[in-house]
Amino acid sequence: SGGVAIIVQRSTPCVEVCLDTKLEAVAAKILTDRAITICSLYIPPNYSLKYEELEALVRQLPHPFLILGDLNAHNPLWGSNRRDTRGVIIERFLLSSDLCLMNKKEPTHYSFSSNTFTCIDLAIADPSLFPLFTWWVIQNPYGSDHFPVVLERCLPPPTLSLREPRWKFDKANWEGFTQSSLLACTSLDQLSIDELNELLTQHILAAAMQNIPITSTRLPRRPKPWWNQDCREAKTNQNRAWGKLRRHPTPTNVIEFKKMKAQARFIHRRSKRQSFQKYASSINSTTTPKEMWDRIHKVNGTYRAFSVPLLTRNGYCPANLEEQANILGEHFQFVSSSQHYPAVFQRHKLQAERQIVKTSGGEREHYNSLFTLHELQLVLKHTKLSAAGPDGIHYEMLNHLHLSTLELILYLFNRIWREGCFPLQWKVANIIPLLKPGKDPSKVTSYRPIALTSCLGKTLERMINRRLRYVLEGNNLLAKYQCGGRSSRSTIDHLVRLETTVREAFVNRQFCLSVFFYLEKAYDTTWRYGIINDLYNFGIRGRMLSALQDYLERRTFHVKLGTTLSREFVQENGVPQGGVLSATLFLIKINSISHVIPPSVQYSLYVDDLQISVSSCNFSICERRVQLTINNMVKWANNNGFTFSTEKTSCVLFSRKRGPAPEPALTMYDVSIQNKAMQKFLGLTFDSKLSFSFHIIDLKRKCHKALNVLKVLSHKSWGSDRVCLLRIYRSLVRSRLDYGSIVYGSARASTLKMLDPIHHRGIRLATGAFRTSPVLSLYAEANELSLEKRRFSLGFMYSLRIRSVLQHPCREVVEQSRFERTFLNKPSIVPPFSMRNKTEAVSAGLDINLPLASVLRTIAPWQCLPVLDLSLTQYNKKDTPHEVLRQEFFQLQEKYNNYISFYTDGTKSNSSVGCSAIGPSYECVRRINSNATILTAELYGLLLATNHITKNRLPCSIVYTDSLSALRALASLEATKNPLVTDLQFKVSTALENNIQIVYCWVPSHVGIPGNEEADRAANKCSERNVDIENIPYRDYRAALRKHIRCKWQQEWNSEVNNKLYSVKPILQEWASARHRERFFEVILCRLRIGHTHLTHGYLLRHEDPPLCEHCTEPLSVVHILLECPAYDSDRRFHFSQFYRARLPLHIALLLGDKPFINYIHVFNFLKDIGLLHRL
Repeated sequence: SGGVAIIVQRSTPCVEVCLDTKLEAVAAKILTDRAITICSLYIPPNYSLKYEELEALVRQLPHPFLILGDLNAHNPLWGSNRRDTRGVIIERFLLSSDLCLMNKKEPTHYSFSSNTFTCIDLAIADPSLFPLFTWWVIQNPYGSDHFPVVLERCLPPPTLSLREPRWKFDKANWEGFTQSSLLACTSLDQLSIDELNELLTQHILAAAMQNIPITSTRLPRRPKPWWNQDCREAKTNQNRAWGKLRRHPTPTNVIEFKKMKAQARFIHRRSKRQSFQKYASSINSTTTPKEMWDRIHKVNGTYRAFSVPLLTRNGYCPANLEEQANILGEHFQFVSSSQHYPAVFQRHKLQAERQIVKTSGGEREHYNSLFTLHELQLVLKHTKLSAAGPDGIHYEMLNHLHLSTLELILYLFNRIWREGCFPLQWKVANIIPLLKPGKDPSKVTSYRPIALTSCLGKTLERMINRRLRYVLEGNNLLAKYQCGGRSSRSTIDHLVRLETTVREAFVNRQFCLSVFFYLEKAYDTTWRYGIINDLYNFGIRGRMLSALQDYLERRTFHVKLGTTLSREFVQENGVPQGGVLSATLFLIKINSISHVIPPSVQYSLYVDDLQISVSSCNFSICERRVQLTINNMVKWANNNGFTFSTEKTSCVLFSRKRGPAPEPALTMYDVSIQNKAMQKFLGLTFDSKLSFSFHIIDLKRKCHKALNVLKVLSHKSWGSDRVCLLRIYRSLVRSRLDYGSIVYGSARASTLKMLDPIHHRGIRLATGAFRTSPVLSLYAEANELSLEKRRFSLGFMYSLRIRSVLQHPCREVVEQSRFERTFLNKPSIVPPFSMRNKTEAVSAGLDINLPLASVLRTIAPWQCLPVLDLSLTQYNKKDTPHEVLRQEFFQLQEKYNNYISFYTDGTKSNSSVGCSAIGPSYECVRRINSNATILTAELYGLLLATNHITKNRLPCSIVYTDSLSALRALASLEATKNPLVTDLQFKVSTALENNIQIVYCWVPSHVGIPGNEEADRAANKCSERNVDIENIPYRDYRAALRKHIRCKWQQEWNSEVNNKLYSVKPILQEWASARHRERFFEVILCRLRIGHTHLTHGYLLRHEDPPLCEHCTEPLSVVHILLECPAYDSDRRFHFSQFYRARLPLHIALLLGDKPFINYIHVFNFLKDIGLLHRL
């Protein structure tokens, strides 16, 4: 056996050197203070070495180099007591090649068989490296037969601090930081924007330095959590035995050393195994989600430390890290430079940019008004933890600033907004190059730039972006079929539309020719002037246009490797990498492509993923229409700075016609577009017959790989608990199965069944169920729907969501198919999603045309949210006497003595849902759709009162409600899609503009507050009325759908009277008792309940006869063991004595049910005493 390897610390830049040799050798080039090639070489004892092989190896090694390895050669030149043929060859090689031997005649190998020391590990160095290193041997082999050989630098190279110091936010003194961040500053108008930004930045960082600890710059040592006292003692004993053997190499000492070595190996392995088991068991439902996923990523191997690349420029490898960063910077700069544009666009660009876009005007537009503190706080609340930009400011710091400092930041933002000039520091980005999966790390094109920009700057970007998005969506300026990055739209919309188009072509015996486009470097080459010009054409003027124009100008970046920065590079074109506004600005630029696509051509656009398709009975018509559209799109690209990739753009001809399909002859840039039998689009593989078999096979493969995490964490005796494992399964595996399932669910039943084993395997791993457990028992035990039921549930809710959005691009294909009658006449052809969903809903007894509430108007970002008074929430209703609560309410009422009081309430019972609103000479009761939630009822109550106030123009009103959730939804800083909340927010904001002030106040329910009690009684009268309000949010139907599916599932389960689990769990619901602290007992309980264990059903896997009881020769089963076998009667009387004392008959449900008569520990002890516990 042999083998060679080179292990390089991840923080050291390195790249593999490919070798063409028969020798066992690997080489790598590493960068310290210079580039050095290291070659690891092993020559087996029985290998016939040739001089020419060594010469050929050296010719392939870049200078300077080191050759290290076990050469199994003997020569007095390096300390051997004899000279063999191989030693002569290596000696000749050293003399003829001017290479230096670094060995000092110390032995490097000990042979246990011959009890001798030899010198067979050699170190050969380039002459330039020989004086830089010293060679020495560690005298302890640490259990190996080779001694570790060390080459140490005589003078250590300049150390590069490769770890950036990081803030320890979990140990921050936030109260102290808030106080330290208080900045009292006057005469701010005298400071420039850059000076003001620098002042705020330095002040925030100074406050952070005082109150937030930071990590050191030293790289952490590799942790060894498994190392313990036993390992330490075993290592000491092994070292002691080795020292004795080295001094006295007798047979007795050899045996003793081998014994200590084997014992140390055993203890190390045992310690590693126990440590991992403890770590895996710590991933359970009691840990926080962040800790759980951090540990899961580590177990899954998805944690990857940043590795510094080693690149070359024109065959030369720079000798320092800064030059390595410059190589990457030059590449990223070239990608965004005008040289990257085709010549035809460069000429167009030069001519177009001579026309200056005017940014004046728009003074009366609300989107140009100054930003408010409310907008700033809302944006900061939505920020997520992310790395800081060049200024070092984190979002965590911004979220804990003093209010006065926040107001200064708002002042800075409004200065920028007024003057249309961003600070120069915000336009500089630090680029972190990340290696693309599966790419060659030695090529600059293999790295994806990740830009880190100022968090302060990105905060202002978010505020501008919210306004810009509101204007774009409110005025319908974006293309109808652009679904990328837009609210209430997703990739699934385009998948449903494409599937529907192809299915309709099939039923009409048509061809469907589809082309899938790929834009090259879309973000990096976006034409900035074109963005501003398009915004101008949209009607954007004033501060908005001026700020966006300055935002795109003078963008620069540094490439960052560890803590080393490259020189500054310019991003000449494209939207800024890492910018919040970048995605929106790109959507604006690509938006005009929809204008060149004819109405007869269907298209789908998701950010830069573009697909077009044409259906016709005549193939030539399809081809001609698609080609004309491609020509229009190429012309559009030439005028807008984009380039379609001829290599990655492809076309698929969808057809059910038999015989050889015609080959489309489509071209782009005078290059033929490749024809494919299948194409992946937005994560779903469409094949020409729309069978989805290829997608399902690939999906199954990916899910198998994702199940590995569960396999690691779900041991029978240790590991995570059921709740955590099911959570992991649903996140890692089921989410993959869910994506696009409403589309690929049209595949054949036999094809879809390929995914069922994945689902069943995941449930078995999570619950610990035995491999032979029936599928229906798995679903009931884990309270998990089958994939078929889940696909229907997802499809039904998707259709409701689409129908609730009036302007949704998928609404027309979801509501009804244009060729429904044709599909009904041809049942052999698979219908589109809309018909499948309708058919399944009808068979399940559900109405597909349920009444839905839609979002009609949304509040503008610059408008204020409703005013709330939640002062009474400081009192805990359970702990505070009702009299005290009433007194506090009456005091609060005095505060609003000049306000007209209204009370609202919502009610929900088994038979009805309703709401009410009462006030002076006013009472309104409404009955609502019975599927509505209590939140919907409360919101409708608030709407009744608000409508009455605005209709009668009451100047000051206060609305009291006992629904805290409704008020919090009303004033939530998070974006909401609830149509009732958005409608209420809009009406309150409009009322405020009309000088109608409305305050919403929370009061505790059922404590004797007169108005609240009266509203409650009024709401209960709704059952006497007919339904007044039918439309409710689509999410309200989720509970009804879930209940309906469970009823159908329960009916199926009721027919499984012979199922072993049915006698234990006749009612489908989640086991309250399934959450056991110990994994072993959790698994045993699951297997006992299902009735399938290793002892009773292992024969099915071994292809044997069913086992019989060893005591009474009856068929062996769980029921027989626990209840029937006479051999265990005495043990039953002892462990189940409570049954006998209560004179209750033993029943499996009373032992293993969710509410057992005795504790489960008695069952486990019974099984342990009869010797079967560990055989299940």
